[in-house]
Amino acid sequence: MTTTFTINSLCDHATKITASINGSIIYVKIESTCEKIKDYANLIKKLTIREIAREILNNPIYTKASESRLEPNCLVPCGVAFCTWTEAGMVSKNLLSRMPAQCILFKQD
Repeated sequence: MTTTFTINSLCDHATKITASINGSIIYVKIESTCEKIKDYANLIKKLTIREIAREILNNPIYTKASESRLEPNCLVPCGVAFCTWTEAGMVSKNLLSRMPAQCILFKQD
């Protein structure tokens, strides 16, 4: 089975993240229109459940994003976290089916 998330970023790039699990290994496939994301994708093709459960400062999802020089406002690492956590059973697919989108909303005063 696989889990897939899509991200449409403010920078006008589209990214598709797919995760599949085999034992304690999660395989990550990222397709994107962004060259930086393509470089990032090569660094996180295979992660363990133990790795994805680490805190942000020690989590390869985020440390590899920094190494790839992704901007701090890039949504893709968060999407990778959600995708891998969902595939590992750490986020409920039933919950996601009821609330399929996570949003950051701008409110102008």
